[in-house]
Amino acid sequence: MRRVGLRTCSLRLHFPSVTPAPAKTSYGQYILTTGEGITSDIEMLWGRYWYESRFRDKQPIADVGPGRCWFTRQAPECIIAIDNAPDVVQHYSSSLRICQGSTDAIRFPDGYFEGIFCCWLFEHLSNPEPAMREFHRVLKPGGLCCIVVPTPADMMAFYADYTHVRPFTERSLRQLAATAGLSRVSTQNLPWTRGLRHLYRVCGPASAYRYMLFADRCLSRFGLRNRAHLVMDAWK
Repeated sequence: MRRVGLRTCSLRLHFPSVTPAPAKTSYGQYILTTGEGITSDIEMLWGRYWYESRFRDKQPIADVGPGRCWFTRQAPECIIAIDNAPDVVQHYSSSLRICQGSTDAIRFPDGYFEGIFCCWLFEHLSNPEPAMREFHRVLKPGGLCCIVVPTPADMMAFYADYTHVRPFTERSLRQLAATAGLSRVSTQNLPWTRGLRHLYRVCGPASAYRYMLFADRCLSRFGLRNRAHLVMDAWK
């Protein structure tokens, strides 16, 4: 009887590497599925206002809780966005400098940033003190921290967002800054910009921005400001 030799062969299967999709978050999906049209246009106006009025000559700058990154986009070469939602980070990472992190765990060394911008975030925090201390840690000596928050002036509007925890007053903001060691503090309400959307639609972005500057520089002298929102500028 003749023996038949059996050959053995090894089959190597090559599968393409797959990067797992970032986990979806309720916050991330809200950010990524809203803010189209005139809302996006007005956000960019505000981003320009904050950058040019406070941060133009500073770098690097942290944009903590950047939302749709309307502030980061004002100067992508020197602003770093920091967000805790992986889907938001993934979405903007192809065009902007953005990294994942939280307000109480910013992954940068002490004294790294010359400026920090944080808009409409602190009202969502159950305990804002660790965030304020972390801002102080990563700021350079003399660095500026600008925080924008809602006030108790319109509680119906405030609680229209179920994720809101607390509004802030001038006194509570100053107390918060003091706990972190930020001793030089300035507070004021937002500029009065009622009718800004209509002006933008009719006259365009240049006229709408000039109106924002007029409201900030002139109308505020007569006490006409948006008292539903408060701005704190604090220096290290």
